[in-house]
Amino acid sequence: MLDGHPSESRRTIHVVDKNHAQRASLAMRILRGGAHAEIYETIDELVDQRPANGAILVQFPDDGVQELNRQLALAGIYLPVIVFADQPPPAHIVRAVHEGVADFLDGRFSSEELIASYDYALRFMEKNSDTLRTQQRATERVSALSDRERQVLAFLLDGHSNKSMAKVLNLSPRTIEDYRLNALRKLGVTSTSAAIRIGLEAGLRPPATVGEAQTRISQAS
Repeated sequence: MLDGHPSESRRTIHVVDKNHAQRASLAMRILRGGAHAEIYETIDELVDQRPANGAILVQFPDDGVQELNRQLALAGIYLPVIVFADQPPPAHIVRAVHEGVADFLDGRFSSEELIASYDYALRFMEKNSDTLRTQQRATERVSALSDRERQVLAFLLDGHSNKSMAKVLNLSPRTIEDYRLNALRKLGVTSTSAAIRIGLEAGLRPPATVGEAQTRISQAS
């Protein structure tokens, strides 16, 4: 605990960063802004503490924030997430927003910018809490699927039939049907439309082209 006089009404920012020097720098910026900083080396450490209020500040991971959302959902932690990156490309910002983060900051943010982001994140959470919880729960359920089951679900999002999926994946339609049924069972639904809804809520994207689909398949094999 870096603030000697924390209070329930004070802004609390949970900093997650593996780099000790960067954690210290972020904490100092938070303190200069008049907020209270809690620091963690990893998401697992934050999850163990199960914070009930405030916002989470974390550097944008290369593979997106879906795994972070999954871990938070599993722990029942529903706090707004602020991510940052040095000179983030627009695609990273769009991706992060698509995956449910409350705000995205350039890594050179000032204390004032961080506090403004925190206040916005809490308003964002208040307005979108139900949607964010739905996204996190959907992400958790989709993450339980195997690679093949997730691929089949992604193709369903794009309106593919068992026959067209079988052709692209070089599998039999019966095998595709088995993957589809297994996916429905793991998602806890009985209809394809319900599975598609969960996939959309989790931010699952259909492959743009057959070539992309085949690339994803070879990478997952």
